[in-house]
Amino acid sequence: MTVDLHTHSLASDGTLPAAIVVELAASLGLHALAICDHDSVEGVSEACSAGKRLGIPVVPGVEFSATEGDRSIHVLGYFIDHTDRTLLRALSSLREARLERARDMVALLAADGFMVDFRDILATVDGGAIGRAHIAAVLVRSGHAETLEGAFSRFVGRTAPYFVSKPPVDIATVVSAIHDTGGLAVIAHPGISGADEYLSKMIASGIDGLEALHAEHTAAQRAHYTSLAVEHGLLITGGSDFHGPDMAGHSLGAGNVPDEIFERLAAAAGDAARSVLP
Repeated sequence: MTVDLHTHSLASDGTLPAAIVVELAASLGLHALAICDHDSVEGVSEACSAGKRLGIPVVPGVEFSATEGDRSIHVLGYFIDHTDRTLLRALSSLREARLERARDMVALLAADGFMVDFRDILATVDGGAIGRAHIAAVLVRSGHAETLEGAFSRFVGRTAPYFVSKPPVDIATVVSAIHDTGGLAVIAHPGISGADEYLSKMIASGIDGLEALHAEHTAAQRAHYTSLAVEHGLLITGGSDFHGPDMAGHSLGAGNVPDEIFERLAAAAGDAARSVLP
């Protein structure tokens, strides 16, 4: 059987409430799930409650964005204390930075005649962390793009003309924030981020694992990052990076992550895992 240790909800740029993501996971027969929203833990409590109701273990998680050189590297925090005040303040600050970035992108779009109502974007966020997917969705609804993929490629993708980067945060700072809540820090989809050249620095910063079994990794990448994790004594995780059934990307459960990956992660988390799992 399989687990999915990388999913998103409405609390960031997913399209489903966290509880519905858990319900979908249970209906598919998944044995465990992690909610890892970008810069937000707003969906964690409802996901954990749904998990207890449905009998599926839910890992409280978060996904931070870090910057090393010219690379944006994402870091997953597993078994975090999602009620920790210091963490909540840090996440609030990051969401404010996301909000300002979104305003900047909308202003750039407007300057070239691509008008969107910022209130419409905020309505799609519903109090969570605003991301480029929210802007892309409104661009589609406004008729400026036919699909979300088209909105990203033409307007807000990383190489598109209206992309604005977030303020940089280094990996060591992110790892410390995760560890301070008792969580485990794992580098997300390293094959997509191109993170290999910073591996030594990441290990020195105290990372606990690599997401070797990400759904977008090729078979060669899965083998490569699994080997690196074993070589350096790191945990292996994986997941679909699911954002919703109407979003581009992989379906819930993609990644074919075996139960033993979750079991090793929970064992490494120790008391932090025992305090939240059924």
